[in-house]
Amino acid sequence: MNASGLVRVMLTVLFTAAAVRGVHRAVAFHRAGRRERGDRILHAAMAAAMAVMPWSHGSPLPHPAGTAFFAAAAVWFPVTAVRRDSRSWGAALAGSLPATTGMAAMAWMEWQAHAMVGPPHEKLPGPPATAHHAGLPGHAAHLSPAVQTVTGALALCLLAYALSSLVRVLPGRHTRRGPAKGAIDRPEPYGPFWDGSTALGMSIMLLMPH
Repeated sequence: MNASGLVRVMLTVLFTAAAVRGVHRAVAFHRAGRRERGDRILHAAMAAAMAVMPWSHGSPLPHPAGTAFFAAAAVWFPVTAVRRDSRSWGAALAGSLPATTGMAAMAWMEWQAHAMVGPPHEKLPGPPATAHHAGLPGHAAHLSPAVQTVTGALALCLLAYALSSLVRVLPGRHTRRGPAKGAIDRPEPYGPFWDGSTALGMSIMLLMPH
């Protein structure tokens, strides 16, 4: 197995575990409200789609349903954060920014997967391998500067969040924080690790050809 295949296996394992965790947290904690369950189900759906994407040569979801679903999910998080958080709008929106960015990145990859692929029966010049890679998201040679800029900005935001989350679980840097005011769910000690790992995986997925 080459390095690219190994990275795909690692990403698949990571996102599969994240999807299982999201489903478990959605159904196991009975005190969680409908919005909290909705958050977890959306995260699980995103992780499940990401687990398949490295091997599907594009989006595993039909177009434009996949793009619309994750775009709606990107709107869900800031809207529900403002409605359920007792803090100011600015603080609520800032707290929802990581989840919003992740869903926006997923919608962007879903759109790229279909926008970069030509018609199903179109014959592209060159050998089969070249034609196959011509429509893959992350293939920099076929991306416009605007698309590369958006992709790079999303990847940088996710990478910054990943690093800030993973630093919190390093020895000597871990701090326990109580639940936010108004929260009814118990704090999760390994939450920063999962948040940081999935954000790091998404930043890699944005930049690598799949």
